[in-house]
Amino acid sequence: MMLPCFLCFFACNQKANDKVEDGDMLALVDAKLKKNPKNPELHYERAVVLQKRDRITDAIASIKNAIKYDDDNVGYYIFAADLYLRNGDLKASYADLQKALELDPKSIEAYSKLGEISFFNRDYDRAIESIDKVIEMDPVNAKAHFMLGFLYKETGDSTNAVRNFRKVLEIDPEYADAYEELGLLYAAHKNVLGVEYLTTAVNLRPNNVIARYGLALLYQDLDDYAKAVEEYNKILVIDSAHANSLNNLGYIDLLNGEYDNAIGFFDRALEANPLFVEAIDNKGYAYELKQDFAKAKEYYQRALNVDPGYKNSLEGLERIGK
Repeated sequence: MMLPCFLCFFACNQKANDKVEDGDMLALVDAKLKKNPKNPELHYERAVVLQKRDRITDAIASIKNAIKYDDDNVGYYIFAADLYLRNGDLKASYADLQKALELDPKSIEAYSKLGEISFFNRDYDRAIESIDKVIEMDPVNAKAHFMLGFLYKETGDSTNAVRNFRKVLEIDPEYADAYEELGLLYAAHKNVLGVEYLTTAVNLRPNNVIARYGLALLYQDLDDYAKAVEEYNKILVIDSAHANSLNNLGYIDLLNGEYDNAIGFFDRALEANPLFVEAIDNKGYAYELKQDFAKAKEYYQRALNVDPGYKNSLEGLERIGK
């Protein structure tokens, strides 16, 4: 099991041999090891090359050799922990980090990685405790405050989440992810403050579909349909098959009485995601509004085939008399 990208808040200490730009790095390191098989740094270099090639099991074997010949190198244990995490072996990852912290109780990198692994394992208390240690040692560590904010968001503590995301922006005013998270938190409550944060997030990263969709949806929730349509259309320039944007554009057309246009958007949404129950139901509703009750019944039933308990389609069938 590989570690999802969004969990990689902290990069471990991975130094590749950048002196050789051409040729086979692995062959070069192997040749050096043949001459000096007990050199731990060469085993470490080999592990780095292997992990870059996604040969994680082989990389683990190499870093274990590095530790065999230099068993008090904190960086080796942290790197091994990262490899075990990528391989889905949380127990081994924890063990190596504990060893790193025994060797260096003030290792920010070890506590950071421990927080990351605990988050991955949904051990939020340990994750928060670990990241608190990082912040205690490095109060202006923007990544640590961001991760702490994310952890509090995951546990439903929006007050502390907001506090930490704002702290990130005090430290680094161009930290795009913090603007995005703040914007999405405010958007969830239909708070207009979300517009400012999400606008900044998309200005910093114009192709950030998540932030732009959050902004579009917030405009829609605030009944500013013109701006919502503008943002949805910008998303479609980036991703022409963005099903949620297509569905929402169709829904806005429904509100404006443009039923045929709406059906066209729902069709495009369903091309992108044939099991998109909301788009199927919305297509049924469009036909209902067009007084084409046979078609409406067909699509309400299709929606219920995907989700037998889908409330809107059940209510739609009731309205048209099944």
